[in-house]
Amino acid sequence: MSAFADPVVRQTWFQTKNMIAFSVWDPMQPTLKVDIFISEPFDFDTVYSRALQVELDITQAKILAIEDLIALKREAGRPQDLADIEALQLLHEISDRSDEKREDDGNT
Repeated sequence: MSAFADPVVRQTWFQTKNMIAFSVWDPMQPTLKVDIFISEPFDFDTVYSRALQVELDITQAKILAIEDLIALKREAGRPQDLADIEALQLLHEISDRSDEKREDDGNT
């Protein structure tokens, strides 16, 4: 992780390996994965303003809004990203319908 703090090293990773991000995870919870960007492929302030705050076991974290995550995955364009986009769009539609139902239930 110390190499990550060096901007020259990160730039080298980007140029020589086409690395955009790398993933870290806890071996005790391998399904909990965090992607760390080598450099921001978006306007940080704009995306951060839309980020969601989530509760984790002992802390809180900001995560990308689903629309921003879909945009990033579309830009990456790898087969797994394209599959993820389909799943994320479905989740987004389900979430929207759930929000609409809650609003309707609150108005009756």
